[in-house]
Amino acid sequence: MIFRASNDGGTAFGDKINLSNTNDTDSINAEVATEGDNVLVTWWERNATSDEPVMRISTDNGETFGFILRLAANGTIGGEGGQ
Repeated sequence: MIFRASNDGGTAFGDKINLSNTNDTDSINAEVATEGDNVLVTWWERNATSDEPVMRISTDNGETFGFILRLAANGTIGGEGGQ
């Protein structure tokens, strides 16, 4: 999942950030929400044996993102690797 932020209404964009860093799954159905300096990006990681919703959160207008949050069906959240 590649993300690029714009802070000027879409005139220019920052560098690409690879939010998923996955080679063996498809990152699909992305959604982006913002409020103030916060950017939330959700998407699904899918392969032959897995279909998992995930999310990453930025608190600095999309400059950096925290860990991948794995949103499990049983109501738990797991995390890994921040950028």
